Amino acid sequence: MIKGEWNYIRHNRLILISVLAIMFIPFLYCIFFLKSVWDPYGETGKLPVAVVNQDQAVTYQGQKLNVGDQTVTNLKKNHQLGWRFVSAKTAADGLKHHKYYTVITIPKNFSANAATALDTHPKKMTFSYKTNGSANYIAQVMSEVGSDKLNSEIRAKVTKAYAQATFKQIYAVGKGMNKAAKGSAQLKDGTVTLTDGLNTYTTGVHKLNNGLQQMKTSVTPLATGIQKLSTGSATLQGGLAKYTAGVDQYATGVDTYTSGVGQYINGVNTYTNGVSQLSAGMPKLTAGASKLASGSANLKTGSYQYVDGVYQLNSGVKTLNSGASDLANGVSALASGSSSLNSGLSTLKGNSGALTAGVNSLATNAQQLSDGVKRLGNAADEILVDVNGNGTESNPGISTSLNSLATGLQQISSGATQASDLAKKASQLAQEENEANQSSNTTSSNTTASGSSDSNVTAAQSAATVASSTAAALKSAAKADNSSEVAALADKLATETATAKSSADSISSTNDANNTTTTTVTTTKASAELVALTAKVSQANLTVSQGLTTVLTELNSMDASTTISGLTAFANAVKQLDTQVNGGQTTLVSGVNTLAEGVGSYTSGVQKAFEGSTTLNNGLVTLDKKVPTLTGGVTKILDGSAKLVTKGKSLKSGAKKVSNGASALNSGLQTAATGVNKLNANTPKLTAAGAKLNANTPKLTAAGNKLMSSSNQLNQGAAQLSSGLTTLNSKVPTLTSGVNQLAAGSQQLDDSSAKLMAGANKLQKGNGKLAKSLKSGADEINAQPLTSKTADMFAAPTHLKHESYSYVPNYGHALAPYVLSVALYVGALVFNFAFPIRKVSMAGGSATGWYLSKVSIGAFEALAMGLIEPALMMLGGLSVDHPGSMFLVSVMFAEASMFIVMFLSMLLDNPGRFIAMVLLMLQLGGSGGTFPMEVTNHFYNVVHPFLPMTYSILGFRQAITSGMSGMVGQAFWMLLLFMVIGLALLWPTMIWLQKKHLMGLSQLDDNQKLQAVEDPESNSHS
Repeated sequence: MIKGEWNYIRHNRLILISVLAIMFIPFLYCIFFLKSVWDPYGETGKLPVAVVNQDQAVTYQGQKLNVGDQTVTNLKKNHQLGWRFVSAKTAADGLKHHKYYTVITIPKNFSANAATALDTHPKKMTFSYKTNGSANYIAQVMSEVGSDKLNSEIRAKVTKAYAQATFKQIYAVGKGMNKAAKGSAQLKDGTVTLTDGLNTYTTGVHKLNNGLQQMKTSVTPLATGIQKLSTGSATLQGGLAKYTAGVDQYATGVDTYTSGVGQYINGVNTYTNGVSQLSAGMPKLTAGASKLASGSANLKTGSYQYVDGVYQLNSGVKTLNSGASDLANGVSALASGSSSLNSGLSTLKGNSGALTAGVNSLATNAQQLSDGVKRLGNAADEILVDVNGNGTESNPGISTSLNSLATGLQQISSGATQASDLAKKASQLAQEENEANQSSNTTSSNTTASGSSDSNVTAAQSAATVASSTAAALKSAAKADNSSEVAALADKLATETATAKSSADSISSTNDANNTTTTTVTTTKASAELVALTAKVSQANLTVSQGLTTVLTELNSMDASTTISGLTAFANAVKQLDTQVNGGQTTLVSGVNTLAEGVGSYTSGVQKAFEGSTTLNNGLVTLDKKVPTLTGGVTKILDGSAKLVTKGKSLKSGAKKVSNGASALNSGLQTAATGVNKLNANTPKLTAAGAKLNANTPKLTAAGNKLMSSSNQLNQGAAQLSSGLTTLNSKVPTLTSGVNQLAAGSQQLDDSSAKLMAGANKLQKGNGKLAKSLKSGADEINAQPLTSKTADMFAAPTHLKHESYSYVPNYGHALAPYVLSVALYVGALVFNFAFPIRKVSMAGGSATGWYLSKVSIGAFEALAMGLIEPALMMLGGLSVDHPGSMFLVSVMFAEASMFIVMFLSMLLDNPGRFIAMVLLMLQLGGSGGTFPMEVTNHFYNVVHPFLPMTYSILGFRQAITSGMSGMVGQAFWMLLLFMVIGLALLWPTMIWLQKKHLMGLSQLDDNQKLQAVEDPESNSHS
């Protein structure tokens, strides 16, 4: 049959051409597909990418920085992508109409942000790229890779620029450190000089402090002396006044003496009195003169100290003048803040009226609320009495009444139940008695009575049950504080209880009749039992009646609508509210009144604060206006103190003159005192010498006139001296304070001298160390080789070195194993579609012969495809490292695919071919031909090891580009296994087809019939 199969092919040109053409289908599939994607990543320079440069240049550290233009310049030299430099509008239009795959936009602040790297808050250099993935996702991925590389290049260049700028700063720092080192050395030398000067300074400060401390001690006696001098001057002035008065009297006496002898005696007496007064005043005058001399000496010493203080005052006023401007600024700011405070307080003042009115209204309403709560509290007390009772029988309380009511209703229910049961038993006994005695009259009477009793008991029981239910509802309504429902239920319970009592009375009367009838019945055993039962029924009815009587009594005594209105919980809550509002130390009304008083105090405080703020604001405004006057006054004080400094020498000279004059005055007054004493002693002689004086009156008058003129000058001098001493005395506290301050300051300076010297020594050592460290640091910085290569290292510190374990030239070579495998499988599919696989070349042959004939043609076709495809692909440009392995894997996969598809087509015919196509689709996703299996769906990872194409791809990869050691051997054995499995399944399948008489029959034979028009009546093809 093998020979017949080949003869059939040879003699059938269509089949022969088909078989030969199918051999080239895998090659055609591969060459067309692979050439379309042979080297896409090598052609990225043709991929259009729009670049929009909106960047604006900036100046950075004195240099122009334009990162956008630099980027565009570099991109023009870069051919990785097809860069198109266009405007934003053109780029957007091109992206919309698929002219560009990506648009890269460099914003206008790109360079500006680059210049912020060393700022406190640096800003990122952000450029954006926009893609249209719908146009082509792979193009988007390529654009993203290009954008990432562009970003890396920009980062490297900007980093290099930063590094170079930093290097310049480092060089500048190095030079500056050299200068600083030299300056530090000079500073060290200056520190030595400073230390020497400080030694001299501390010595001088110590001496100054000693002198000032001594001056401080001497100032107190000076003040005392000046005080004494001032007092003596006042005394002198008083004595001189008396003296001049005596002189006046003397002149008057002389005039009187000269006017008449008669007045001579009076004049002499007046003269005598004047001399006596003068003599009495002279001791005070001499004492004052002595004090004046002593005070003038102290004045001289104090003047010298005062002049020194003036010098210090001049220095302090200079410092004050330098701080006057800061004072003016502070006062202006204070005036502005005071104005804002005054405005806020004005707003508070405006709102105080509304607040006061609201508090007054609150106080009024609080009083009303307090009165209302108090009335509620009184009502609550009354309600509690009604609910809880007062312990008497007339008012036991609603709880006690309801408990009694419940007990009575339980008695009613129990008695009614007993009565019903006993009535039923009585009826049964009566029936038995009727049957036993055949006595119609007696039986009729008992039956009638029993029936009546049973009906009444049932009515009583029903009424009691209804009354019990109503009582339970009444109790629930009482707990729920529903007064209207309680009243309604109480009325209903009274009616139902009356009904139950009426039924119980009927039962009682019926039992009495039964007792009468029973006496007429023959005393049989049943009659005796009936009598006993009737007695029990009577007792039960009595119990019911008593219970109902109790219930009615309790209900009639209750005024439910009034009692329930004051429930205990409500009453207690009202009492508690009354206690909180009106009880305790602080009530609601007192609290509101306290609040009102506080609000009144608050509004009063706001008013006062506003007034004070207004005063403060006005004062600050005035102060602000006067500050220029103050600064001008400080300037004048400065000028005045300068003048005082210049007049210091004159003051010292004047003080010296005053001291000398006071000494001369004291000496003259001592002489004058001696003369006055002598004058006083010679007064009697004056009287005796009156005559002689009368003769000498013209001389005496001339002398009196001379005394008058001299006394006026003496009075004026004494007044000036007293005024000057008073002024000097008033300045003594200021002088004393200044001396004390000088002494305290000099003491602090003297105390701090040791620290100052220690600090100077540390400063000297530190400057030496600083000079040495600065010199060392400058040498280290200047020794650093900060070149352009160093900047490149900062910008790109790493270098990516790629080593290929195996070399794949391009994308076509990478995809070839996958496409070669798919093409060979497609070739097997096409062969089993086109070739009549089930056709038998010789009738009457065996299944094994049929099997071998089909295997021979399939194996030859697969062998041809497996040899032709790799050979032509290598001629077409596919570089292969191991051609032998290439052919081996190709042939093995072609054979395995052929027999797997042949088995499915032979077994199931067209459905089998469909399954073979499904197997192809499964292998497309699960064989790992494109993406790594690690990133593929889990299902495909599960089926991956069981797919023939998995091993053909691995074998092809090793054969074409190496790097997959051992894969060719693994592929060979696995594909051989798949081929053997296909052959092993094909043989029993063909034997089964022979047994089923399906040899030579195929659905492909009826393809033409399936294309015919279908008969609508027979539903078959014509």
